[in-house]
Amino acid sequence: MSEPLESDPSLLVVVLDVNASSWAKSPLTVGNALQQMVIFINAYLALKSENGLAVLACNRRECRCLYPPSRASPAIERDIRVYEQFRVVDARVLAGVQAMLSGAEDIVGDPNKGIEECQTPMSQALSKALCHIHRVSESTSAKVWPRILVLSAADDSPREYIALMNTIFAAQRMGVLIDICKVFGRDSVFLQQAAEITGGNYLKVDTAGHESMLQTLMFTCLADHYTREILVSPTKEMIDFRATCFCHKRVVDIGYVCSVCLSIFCQVAPICSTCQTKFSFRIVRADSAQINGNLKGSPRSGAATVAMSTLSLA
Repeated sequence: MSEPLESDPSLLVVVLDVNASSWAKSPLTVGNALQQMVIFINAYLALKSENGLAVLACNRRECRCLYPPSRASPAIERDIRVYEQFRVVDARVLAGVQAMLSGAEDIVGDPNKGIEECQTPMSQALSKALCHIHRVSESTSAKVWPRILVLSAADDSPREYIALMNTIFAAQRMGVLIDICKVFGRDSVFLQQAAEITGGNYLKVDTAGHESMLQTLMFTCLADHYTREILVSPTKEMIDFRATCFCHKRVVDIGYVCSVCLSIFCQVAPICSTCQTKFSFRIVRADSAQINGNLKGSPRSGAATVAMSTLSLA
């Protein structure tokens, strides 16, 4: 892969987590966070006129592309007091997020919502972001250095582990940096791995302690590929690379994997809860005499009893 040059343009895809159930618990309101993100986007566009931009917003129900607008999108009135590109981006992003939040008001008001209501299908948004990057890269002859910035407030969704890891490895293969800005809740194990594997930054903003999200983004995520090689980026001392089980939604050191859909479980189960595959268990035991006979003459021979359990399709 060629080395980035100072004159090379960048392509930034911003993924906004607008899950209303998650933001309802955050000390930073979604409106305030969105205003700071819009200022960051304008600063990115002001760095170089050739820079490309795409903005995606996702919640529990859907993932929308807010910018660039589709051909069917209504035109926006001109304003000579504001730079044209800034005005279009601001209007499209703010209106799109407002529309998605308005459609999710019934979810926030539901007292019986479960834990999955506070989880956002991030793999879907990252997949769309990679598709957009691939389309732009194939349509231009100039070298474009892509990266993704994720603004997240939701918890990890264990059912998304396989899909999310696939998108992370695809981004690594494409040379796409993934920066993460987590503004609320516990650290995201999956998004930590995304930043570490792709060479991006994982940022946990302490919004409860009046830490500015905009300042954090400006100092860590505004720099392009060329500038990052001469800057010292923040690093995480401890990155949790363990997987999360699909049954109890907890991180496990050793688990059981479904041979069909690769779902991970912390306990043995006769039926996979993800793909409904039924398994049969066969226990193969060997007594010490049989093992001694098989291992006679071996330097590791000795009395032992081995119990092996294999999981196979019924």
